[in-house]
Amino acid sequence: MTRERQIEILTLDGCTKLEAEKHLKNGAVIFTDLAENLESYLDEWDIEAEDRDEYHRMVNDKIPARDWGIVEDNGKTYYIMYIL
Repeated sequence: MTRERQIEILTLDGCTKLEAEKHLKNGAVIFTDLAENLESYLDEWDIEAEDRDEYHRMVNDKIPARDWGIVEDNGKTYYIMYIL
């Protein structure tokens, strides 16, 4: 995904262009495959079993977890992990 597209997705989540650039510089990650690979990511991030429900709700109910954003654009869902 191009940097311009990443900035566009972040602006769709309510960021200004300047804020979007800052978030990307700080390490924000935009996932296009989070729903399909959620368990693998949770394992990779060492998320404890009792803390996984928040991520499952995020994917199932489209309600962002803390420090996350969700953008739906052109039929595709993007999950944004902000680094604050």
